Amino acid sequence: MGEAGVTGAVDHRGQRRFRHGVLIVDGQHTIERRLVPSLRRDITAGQAVFMVVGADTARIVRDRLGDDADTLQWAPVDGFYQRLGFSYRSFDRYLRDQHDRQQPIHIVAEPGLVSDPRAPVDRVAAFLNYEAMANDRYARYGSPITCLWHREHHPAWVIDDVRKVHGQELTARGDIDNPSYIAPAAYLNARVPASLPAPPPVTDLDLTVWDFAEVAACRAAVARWASHHDFVPAAVRQVVAAGNEAVTNGLQHGQAPVQVRAWRRDTTLILDIEDHGGQPIPADAGYRPPATLAGPAGLWVARQLADVLLTSTHHGRTTVRMYFPHAVIHSNLDIP
Repeated sequence: MGEAGVTGAVDHRGQRRFRHGVLIVDGQHTIERRLVPSLRRDITAGQAVFMVVGADTARIVRDRLGDDADTLQWAPVDGFYQRLGFSYRSFDRYLRDQHDRQQPIHIVAEPGLVSDPRAPVDRVAAFLNYEAMANDRYARYGSPITCLWHREHHPAWVIDDVRKVHGQELTARGDIDNPSYIAPAAYLNARVPASLPAPPPVTDLDLTVWDFAEVAACRAAVARWASHHDFVPAAVRQVVAAGNEAVTNGLQHGQAPVQVRAWRRDTTLILDIEDHGGQPIPADAGYRPPATLAGPAGLWVARQLADVLLTSTHHGRTTVRMYFPHAVIHSNLDIP
């Protein structure tokens, strides 16, 4: 089921202009005393700035900068922050376009995630993997990035991990190197779970796929299941497509049979694909687009369609588990 991973992550500290920094927000005063002066410096230096921040942050910045705020470029948060893989790819495309135009830009981004221990899956932990990979993927574009993370929305360990995936931090003393920063490959490798929680004893679907001739019937069963749980046709197609990528990967790169289980927790649909090959999936698999249109794209595509995708290899079996929260998936169904 695994795809070949790409090693040799870029050390962002060797890049001349790229900087992936973080501002840990402790309250309104943090925006006023740290972010606003940083933006003033950018404006004075003629550095273009692209603001993808929440309404509260935008209000403070506009109030403190006055007319100068109109020199910044603004975009709605929901245009970039939706399902996690889609957010990662959206910023990648934007940065690539700016790079192709030779117009480096400072991105100020506010994910707006809130830790919720009751949720079916930890979206914050999954997003931090993308934050880690940004140091590898986005470095080639040469634009600085500052991410805003609010301390009040997360437990201490999340803020600690936020610092591990950002090379610099915007502090009262300006930008300083984060001593706890960890290179992307090391961070992702440390986060691969030894195993995933077992599926519930009874699931909505429990299918066994032995060969490619049975894949079409599997797709049809997944489609009926997602439709039964009030996913609209476009969302159903995306759930089916993500599952299809994982099933075909399991048959092609793993070993039959491939077990397909599906269940719902709250309003989140969960699709679990397990093959018997026992081949570990590289920790960075699916975080880079295929090098060519004809290249392997299974996990890359699945990460765009699902909100969260987790992998694990345990006791000779390789698992891909995907989460499709109803509200998140239906917030934007126009994913090419």
